[in-house]
Amino acid sequence: MTSTVFKKIIRDHKLSSRLVPVFTIAPELELACSRLADFIGERFSGERGPLMREMLEDGLAAFKRVRKTGEPHVAFMQGLFQRSHLLYARRYVVRVGEREHVWSPMFEPVTTFESRFPEDATCMIDEACPERITQKSAAFQLAARALTGEGFRLYFEDYDVAHSYADSEAHGA
Repeated sequence: MTSTVFKKIIRDHKLSSRLVPVFTIAPELELACSRLADFIGERFSGERGPLMREMLEDGLAAFKRVRKTGEPHVAFMQGLFQRSHLLYARRYVVRVGEREHVWSPMFEPVTTFESRFPEDATCMIDEACPERITQKSAAFQLAARALTGEGFRLYFEDYDVAHSYADSEAHGA
């Protein structure tokens, strides 16, 4: 059930061997990552490169930190969704001739938006989306679109993955 977008991302960024321990402990996370990759795609930019790669690396770093002392699969999900708010930090725009088309966060998958236009027409603009959004809200919105019902319940209801955002929200991040 792994998507071709997810396979391409892990192959291009050499993440496959690093993800094996995560998927061994919690096989359902492979489907969650695949669905997330299908939503975000491989071209949406994060802070240093493709957002999906950064999200996977954050998940892996969190997994590694608590591998022996806690629940590493929960830590992986916390790390994975930590950058969800970056979907609102910049505008994803397609220019076709004189017209500009702007992706509206969470209205549709990024990949669906991209599929309507030539690959070389997309760009990121350093202009935040007009909506004010917290990290917690962005994580929940993305999780609701990318996870199955059981995965959402497991990671966002029972374990309250978003609790790690409480400090950053209090400081206006």
